[in-house]
Amino acid sequence: MNTKTQILKNTKKNILEVVKRLKMGEIIALPTETVYGLAGRYDLDSTIKNIYYIKNRPKHNPLIIHYANASDALKDIHIDSRAIKLAKEFWPGALTIVARVKNKSISKLALSKLETVAVRVPSNKTMLAILNKLKIPLAAPSANRYGKISPTSAKDVCEELNGKISFILDGSFSTIGLESTVIDLTTKESIILRHGGINKNQINKITPINDKKVSKKIISSPGLSHSHYSPDASMRINAVRPKKNEAWLAFGNTPNNFSGVALSLSKKKCLKECARNLYKMLRSLDNREVSKIAVQKIPEIGLGVAINDRLRRAAHLKTNK
Repeated sequence: MNTKTQILKNTKKNILEVVKRLKMGEIIALPTETVYGLAGRYDLDSTIKNIYYIKNRPKHNPLIIHYANASDALKDIHIDSRAIKLAKEFWPGALTIVARVKNKSISKLALSKLETVAVRVPSNKTMLAILNKLKIPLAAPSANRYGKISPTSAKDVCEELNGKISFILDGSFSTIGLESTVIDLTTKESIILRHGGINKNQINKITPINDKKVSKKIISSPGLSHSHYSPDASMRINAVRPKKNEAWLAFGNTPNNFSGVALSLSKKKCLKECARNLYKMLRSLDNREVSKIAVQKIPEIGLGVAINDRLRRAAHLKTNK
């Protein structure tokens, strides 16, 4: 596809047009509270195949399926009391549950031919309105090139996928700014596969989390690649101060005596604000064509665990020398 991608305003008329196109198997970028998703029908192999193609995503990396409500999501998986309690507490919201698949109509390509599926009910009102009108769940990985910075606005998606998709529905900025937390319930132990918008302490109140390391042999969840969420620039994380040749991404105030490019993830040192700004500011620094980024140390507590996870993966193959 070489046509220019169009950003649609968030109107009732455009939502109905989006629903019509999704029903026919088209792929459209949609807003969620975590990041923007590249959405298509969960039951059409041709649509799922195109999602992987557009993103250049490895076929062994499964997709998260998004539902209009908890009841529909839970019907598609083999559940126990943990799934019911987690769904009641966190859905709609930024939690994805991985469980054994029950619904055979889900495209096996979306599952990467595994016997498990990742399901979620988003809280974004626009996404929920579309899912309720469509009455078909949507596979919706982040709407970016595989391994690159996730998009938190329609403009970000356009930068990533212009000419590769026809439409992006503008839903303003993603309110969380990080992907969902993914929890594996396929065994008796509850394991966090990916840290995200719901932190471990919140989940522990519902079901105890086992902290054993996740096996990388079989990828049962998005976000498990060592290198992911990467800017074009190289990165140095857990930094105390910037060097002369680095752009500075601060947690708190930017230094007064620094002459280079400097942005603050949160001047108030608020982790929610930091999460919301992380991808946006990494993208901003890329757009300024800086070659090296240094990121001030972020506390490894609460939402900071997910933020640091993204920073480690973003810096994995591109650490500043």
